[in-house]
Parts: sequence; C-alpha cells; structure tokens
Amino acid sequence: MSKRLLRLFPPFDQGSLAPIVTQDINVVRRDDRTLFGRLESLDGDSLLLRDLRSHPHRVPLVEVAEIIYDQKSRIFPKIAEPL
Repeated sequence: MSKRLLRLFPPFDQGSLAPIVTQDINVVRRDDRTLFGRLESLDGDSLLLRDLRSHPHRVPLVEVAEIIYDQKSRIFPKIAEPL
C-alpha cells in the first residue's frame, strides 16, 4: 500500500481540519516538540489528540506549527487477487 504524507500549515480552521478527525496525525508544535496520536475533536481554538497510551492532549492551535498525516495514494489501484 502506498501512502502520501500531507502537511497542513496555519492558519487552521474547522473546515480544513474536519476531514482528518479520527485519523492518526503528527502535531509539530512551535517549540519543535512533536505529538503523535488520533485526532479526537476540534473546538474553536484547540484540538484534542489521544496518544498511543490513551492519554489526552489538548493543544491550542496557536501553538501548532504544522500537522502531518498519511493519506492512501490513489496512484496504485487496489489489487483484488493476491499475487
């Protein structure tokens, strides 16, 4: 399976982040710390990320430098039969 890394940069709004709710993402903060987890929800000025240990992290959007996530590539079609 081929994947493509997509990067989102500020300014963020509900419309640009709504499609990635429930996806695994990397959040790179302005202080160069990175968080990995599942994006659970968005509110007006922050996002809620749950890491692999199920710990919640509320991150204000003003502290986010970029969001990185995987998207399945459409370049290679899905093969119906195993090779």
